[in-house]
Amino acid sequence: MFGKSAIVFWGGILFVFFLALSASTVSAQVPMASFISDRSGDDEVHLVYDNGDIKQLTRNGVKVFTPEWSPDGEFIAFDANVRGEENFDIFLIDLTDPAKPKQMNLTGPPDGPGLKLSGPRWAPAGDPRLIIFAAGLPNANGWDIGLLTLDPRGKVDELINITNADGEAEGQDLEASWSPDGTKIVFESERKKVLERAQFDIFVADVEKRAVGKNQINLTDHEAPDQRARWSPDGTAVIFQSKRDGNWELYTIGIDGENLTRITENEKTDRNAEWSSGGIVFETNRDGNYEVYRADPDGNNKVNLSNDPKGDHKPIWSTKGKRILFESKRDGKREIYMILADGAGLKNLSNDPSNDTDARWNPQFELRSVEPQSRYLTTLGKIKRTSLMQNFPNPFNPETWIPYYLANPATVTVRIYSVDGNLIRSIDVGKRGAGAYTSRQRAVYWDGKDDTGDSVASGVYFYQLLADDFSETRRMVVIK
Repeated sequence: MFGKSAIVFWGGILFVFFLALSASTVSAQVPMASFISDRSGDDEVHLVYDNGDIKQLTRNGVKVFTPEWSPDGEFIAFDANVRGEENFDIFLIDLTDPAKPKQMNLTGPPDGPGLKLSGPRWAPAGDPRLIIFAAGLPNANGWDIGLLTLDPRGKVDELINITNADGEAEGQDLEASWSPDGTKIVFESERKKVLERAQFDIFVADVEKRAVGKNQINLTDHEAPDQRARWSPDGTAVIFQSKRDGNWELYTIGIDGENLTRITENEKTDRNAEWSSGGIVFETNRDGNYEVYRADPDGNNKVNLSNDPKGDHKPIWSTKGKRILFESKRDGKREIYMILADGAGLKNLSNDPSNDTDARWNPQFELRSVEPQSRYLTTLGKIKRTSLMQNFPNPFNPETWIPYYLANPATVTVRIYSVDGNLIRSIDVGKRGAGAYTSRQRAVYWDGKDDTGDSVASGVYFYQLLADDFSETRRMVVIK
């Protein structure tokens, strides 16, 4: 189920099954992602394939939450209240036979503990464990984070309270996520209170088998809420959102509690960040409506990827950091969209009048799929707003790239001005079609030289995009 280590864990039956299918896996169609849709009348789990096919997986007749893929792409865990009221159970969908997916209730009576369990998230690799949050865990004190371990039959073997292992967790503990190596979790907790009001801070705890819940470290301590922490790819830091400056901004901090760094700064909201090898993606309303942005881990080189007047939300990186899923209301109701990391290849994946939400990548899609890469590189979504983006890198020496979007075909020119307003360089790009010009291959390149071929001095410069009747100017910095 979970690779080599899991083959031993799950026994000979699955090992034989893996060998029988290994020769045909490459040629089989691999689901791209899952999402929740109410197109059948209730919120149910659906699969989407790269050829546009959509398959409904669940038919529970009740609201389903948070579908999460196992690392091998063969199981999906989710929670639903099929027993009514607030009795949420954890379910598993077995996709080892794609033609006949099977659903099982892991936690409901008579075989399970019958507790109110929510938000399952799989351990990173080779390990049949899930973190959940619940108000009914052993040794509970409000909402805590728990660890659910499965036995070789796919049944609940053990359920442990992580965050209140030794009575530490007064108040709510929420939003846990695994470290890349599966040895720790990061979570938010209100166990500290300021003036009798809940104060969420970021904590780290061990989840190794002999030390579950041990070594809990308080990473942040502020009277404003610090929430929704996510790990860096190397497991040395986390990114989180905080209101310590009056509005939601993004920060990073090392898992030892050192090197707190603010990476966004504006008067609007920056939130829901995800960190991968491709950088950081997040949603922001700094442009007047919510958009999906990509940035370097230090917050530099921010690029508006979604660029639409309607709201774009909840960006999720693919396994290799090449693609991003997000939700958008640009077609009236919520839809699932995909876009490449450079802003090209926008595609509506769900494409239905119903609400489609909570998309999650199949972690095996980019590893096993044989989809033609060029199709996404040439299929651009419709850009609805011409705009000039921040150059990258910035500050820079000696070269930089200037990204932009065109809603319609236009003759493009970029002009560079000194801080006192003198024109020092004019770059005639020529006629360009509508689309995203955000990658190094497509953006306007400036080598840091003026029209005479001399390198410019350190300082502040302004760059202007002229696209027929459109004009927009931004600032950049040369440092030598």
